[in-house]
Amino acid sequence: MNTAVDTKKGGAFLFQNENLDTFYIPEIKSQESEMIQESAKQFLKTEIETRKEELETVSGIEETPELLKKCGELGFLGLEVSEEYGGINVSLKEVLHFVEAFSKGHSFAGAIGVQTSIGIAPVLLYGSEFLKEKYVAKMMQGELISAFALTEPNAGSDANSGKTLATINENGDYVISGQKAWISNAGIADIFIVFAKIEDDKNLSAFVVDKDFGGISLGPEEKKMGLSGWSTRQVFLEKTVVPATHLLGERNKGLKIALNTLNTGRIKLGASCIGIGKKALLHSVEYALQREQFKKPIIDFGAIREKISKITTNIFVNEAIVYRVANDIDMLTDELAGNGMAFSNAKIEALKEYSIECAIAKVYGSEVQDTIVDESVQIYGGMGFSAESPVEHLYRSARISRIFEGTNEINRLVIIKEFLKKGMKGELDFFSPYTQITSGLSNPIESFSADVIEQYEQVVQNLKDLTVITSGVCMQTFMAELAEEQEISMHIADLLINVYALESVLLRIKKLQKIGKLDTSIHYAILKIVGFDSFNSVENSIKNLVASFDNEKDAEIINSAFKKYGHLPHYNIKNERRTVCSFVQDTKGVYSLN
Repeated sequence: MNTAVDTKKGGAFLFQNENLDTFYIPEIKSQESEMIQESAKQFLKTEIETRKEELETVSGIEETPELLKKCGELGFLGLEVSEEYGGINVSLKEVLHFVEAFSKGHSFAGAIGVQTSIGIAPVLLYGSEFLKEKYVAKMMQGELISAFALTEPNAGSDANSGKTLATINENGDYVISGQKAWISNAGIADIFIVFAKIEDDKNLSAFVVDKDFGGISLGPEEKKMGLSGWSTRQVFLEKTVVPATHLLGERNKGLKIALNTLNTGRIKLGASCIGIGKKALLHSVEYALQREQFKKPIIDFGAIREKISKITTNIFVNEAIVYRVANDIDMLTDELAGNGMAFSNAKIEALKEYSIECAIAKVYGSEVQDTIVDESVQIYGGMGFSAESPVEHLYRSARISRIFEGTNEINRLVIIKEFLKKGMKGELDFFSPYTQITSGLSNPIESFSADVIEQYEQVVQNLKDLTVITSGVCMQTFMAELAEEQEISMHIADLLINVYALESVLLRIKKLQKIGKLDTSIHYAILKIVGFDSFNSVENSIKNLVASFDNEKDAEIINSAFKKYGHLPHYNIKNERRTVCSFVQDTKGVYSLN
């Protein structure tokens, strides 16, 4: 059951209604966003695509510093930096429009992402005025290049178990020793955001470390599956003396800095997956139109049309999710800043508030990206396996997206952990809706309306109620052990992801209707397809959860709930998929749904 609330909360999408007036969709992006995207596309065309083969090799890494300086001159590195420090300070939505466009920049897109998201951002959000004044302007101009040194050989997902140690010398400065692994931008970095435990502290602290401080050495460039033109090395610190003034944030609070910085990276990763998806779509359609078999283009075959429809629909959903989350973060940031909170603190709090949604955007975006590039290779057939095809490169490069910014398994656990934490703190009232829904489980459900949008409003609400009941039963059954029952947590997270995805698409289509931009022929087809696919995913998760109980009686409430809520209006989904394919076939693969 959904209820309207005065203050919007992260994770509350399961219980509350969305305000359509403030809901954001990419179809209403600002002129400034258009200009930023166009500038990014022009840069990629002139600086990256013209020498792509060179830049996608290890030897091409040495070109990255000069390219970053050019980005600095164009203002790309200062989009999120306040005017006080010489930046532009656009909204997160506008930043993500840039990220989406720039994601097509191959290895260099990774380098600029590190520089802005996990280089400039932590200094700007957590640094003292001394650190901001010393570093931000030069980082923003591309004069200083940064790397984020968190991961260690034996401390990946369990980052807080890192062994890098900082002691305090007689001058009150820090002396850091340790080893970091898989550090992006390491080979070209001038400064490192280093995480280490101070003496016998329980948690990490963070430091801004100049390479010039000494005691820093690097391993060779890692040989990777993809993104070879993006520097990735081990970093060794041997008694590196770091001034006390270079502590980033507070002592013992480094893990919080790392995790909140990753929230930014997660939502940006979701946006980059949109751009890669659009690139794969263009290649797929172009190839399917020109490749002939059995005397006709392969795009005329149903099996290929279904793949192209799947790619297109996944992009549409990913857009709806990413820009919904970004808008919520923007609105909360503005609200907190308007109430007197310092802007950097407002941004930190807004990112923390929507950590569940950031994780959803990361998981959904990276997984559909993998589906998209995989289907693109399949459309190319044998040519897709060739290193000379454009989709082979996309396939190899995309695989890392499910691993960095926290593996998708970790992100699913983040979704559940944060959801439970908000419930325990009383920030989300989970049990009142659970009690109300279960008490009315025997009541009949209304038949579907004849109106398409109303039908899917009911589907979304049904799936929300089903998710509340299923999650509640699992929480009651496993109680404190739920965090250890990772298989259960994964499936509950998938329920939440699918509900959020379908609702995001429904809200996007309702917004299009509200502003007079709804094309029922294509938008309704997408809604029906997403409804069908989301429902199937929810059903699969429910079946896996039921099969995780010792006996069927323990899952009786879940089975009863699915019997009540597990219904979908009937449509010919095959024909709806063909409609979507025909739409992008007419545009020659250029994505034009936004």
